Amino acid sequence: MKVSDLDLGEMLSFKPDEGRVTLAGERMLIFRQDSLGVLRRLLYDQLGERLSRSILTHFGHQCGSGDYATLSANYEWETDLDEMGAGPALHTWEGIVHVEPLHLEFDRKAGTFHMKGIWRNSYEAEIHRELFGVGESPVCHSLTGYASGWCSGFIGRRVIAIETKCVGKGDEHCEFEIRPVEDWNDEADAWREALETTDYSLSRELEAKLAVIQEQELAISELNTPVMEIWDDVLVLPIVGVVDTRRSMEIMNNLLLSIEQTQARCVIIDVTGVEVVDTKTADYLLKVMRAANLLGSRCVLTGLSSAIAQTLVEIGADLSEVRTLRNIKEGLKDCLKFLRAQTRAG
Repeated sequence: MKVSDLDLGEMLSFKPDEGRVTLAGERMLIFRQDSLGVLRRLLYDQLGERLSRSILTHFGHQCGSGDYATLSANYEWETDLDEMGAGPALHTWEGIVHVEPLHLEFDRKAGTFHMKGIWRNSYEAEIHRELFGVGESPVCHSLTGYASGWCSGFIGRRVIAIETKCVGKGDEHCEFEIRPVEDWNDEADAWREALETTDYSLSRELEAKLAVIQEQELAISELNTPVMEIWDDVLVLPIVGVVDTRRSMEIMNNLLLSIEQTQARCVIIDVTGVEVVDTKTADYLLKVMRAANLLGSRCVLTGLSSAIAQTLVEIGADLSEVRTLRNIKEGLKDCLKFLRAQTRAG
């Protein structure tokens, strides 16, 4: 078979009754380009540029090596050049990119390989530029991965494709070059790193990122529910914003931990910055105060709005044990009066 005989339309088997499209028995998939754009955006936003590049490169490498294995096992090529050229031709047929080889020399016995070419209408550069604009670095990560995978399968040794020009960084077209990994100097470091990143190192880096995210969430949570000691034996918890069930639990945990650590005898819970709470949350707020009382801390509730007061009345909240005052200043005065009375009584 000659590479000029390659016709993906004839090679594909469409089985609509099964919901499958196959190439030599291997299932193929057809996706919208804008859907791949959404995936790329999510990768970059959630994982960052470095991890995204590695994942896309590994994805492309698997596609390239898989296509080579499938075609070489199912088709007899007239020449080595036809076999090698099937990869770029297949990519062109698939609508991934138009490949124009400029230079190709190889010796399969000696294991030498060198190729240069142009990529036109790269789907990847097009997507990336639409999403992120013109950047400073090449962006066709899955294409270089594919070229590396296909050519490594063909030559029987590990080769790396790099991008020397890219539409994603403002060039007129994309250009690539492929050599055995040992023939590259530091100009191929970024592509080498992307391919050498293993599943293990990817998972470790993901775990590290998740740990950082969790630490940040904890820090934000603490900022959202700060407990401050404003006087000896007096804590204040200013609550600002929306109070939902999850945040109510954070408030209770932070407050009870602070009481346990400081042995504070008075707590001021200020809700001036809270406009509305639902019935469930209002009930939970009262439970927080009762829990603080169980630890020996007297609670004062300050800054009640009319809306919150109305909610407390509607749920039939028992406010007989809750002291409510206008603001933090009044609350502090009340707490100091209470502490002085306890000192005199003691």
